[in-house]
Amino acid sequence: MSDLRRRFRSGLGDALLFLFLALFGLRYAGRLQASGDEPHYLLMAQSLWQERDLDLRDNYERQDFLDYTPGPLVPHYAAPRRDGRPFPAHSPGLPLLLAPVYAIGGRRAAIVLMAGLAAILAREARRLAFDLTRDEIASLLAWLAAAGAPLFFYSFHLYTEVPSGLALALGLRLLRSAKATPLEAVAAALCACALPLLHLKMTLGAVVLAVIAVARLDGVARAAFFVTAALGAASFMAYYQSVFGSPSPLAIYGGVPSDVARSAPVFALLGLFLDRSFGLLPYAPVYLLAFAGIPALCRRPLRESGPLAAAALAVLGPALFWRMWWGGQCPPARFLVPLVPALAALVAFGVAGSRARQRVAAGLLVVGWAIALFAVWRPEDRLLLNRGDRPTRLWEATVPAVGRVLPSLVPSTELR
Repeated sequence: MSDLRRRFRSGLGDALLFLFLALFGLRYAGRLQASGDEPHYLLMAQSLWQERDLDLRDNYERQDFLDYTPGPLVPHYAAPRRDGRPFPAHSPGLPLLLAPVYAIGGRRAAIVLMAGLAAILAREARRLAFDLTRDEIASLLAWLAAAGAPLFFYSFHLYTEVPSGLALALGLRLLRSAKATPLEAVAAALCACALPLLHLKMTLGAVVLAVIAVARLDGVARAAFFVTAALGAASFMAYYQSVFGSPSPLAIYGGVPSDVARSAPVFALLGLFLDRSFGLLPYAPVYLLAFAGIPALCRRPLRESGPLAAAALAVLGPALFWRMWWGGQCPPARFLVPLVPALAALVAFGVAGSRARQRVAAGLLVVGWAIALFAVWRPEDRLLLNRGDRPTRLWEATVPAVGRVLPSLVPSTELR
């Protein structure tokens, strides 16, 4: 297949995926109000646009959130500002991104934006898979895997994971080039700066991009990256200094979060992949083939495998040491969404050159997409929203035995 034809087909697929995600998201939002952290991000976006601040006290008093969720809404406040006023516990990156589109069309416009970001992230996954394997069928299967759960679920939910995953994936691609231009280096640095602004747990991803820049860039490009990154870091610390009286990003939590001390990394790792409500594999079994791709990735030169492995660990590491590794009241595998491009690339490695494995992948994709579509077809049934350690609505509505066989690794005291 010629490169031009491949790009045309890829572009057409991207456009169709965006249209599918946007239409499905608008249908979902029209039948189910926002939940979990979504109303808080929307309220922050609303306040930024209308009042140019993040003082939400008047917004809560007016119950502005009734436009997209039923009341009452309990405020999510962080450590108080240095003047004693309350401040939102959520990072400002996503509200800054949503504010302009919220002004245009409210929650629905925000969901269309999220659908676009998700479609681009799936494209980045396919591009990464093809660059690493040079196998057209394997990269197509990787794209179909990336577009499914959990990315599909978060294309119409307003959380930080989709834009975080996109910033990390774009930064990696820009830095993979052996001859990155200064402009590309600046763009990669902006991606790195966006990560902690979206959520502090993505700070390690920004560090990984900086390390890759040291190893890959030289001359003007390296200088352009680090000047941009330094300005971004200084602005970030100045923001925290002005709000909390401390330049440390941990000031929003009042220091090291107590959740870290109560973490259980082994249970978190198992839960992220196997938990019946929050795990990845019960909803997207095609990622089983990612484990088959790990040996193939390890055989590649460190120059190719190192950045991908480092980025994957940067995403996975913070989740393992967070008490709420499941992400709260949200769809499954929330914290693994930024890992989708790496997982999809591993799927491509696992099936490249093997017709038998490609047929297995196709079958698992059909199963995963059937589960995902069933879970969201009737939003009012809330099959997608988890219930802590209690039996999952989805499995009760389909195959109750699955819900009984799969483990629940969430502490019984959570989400009751």
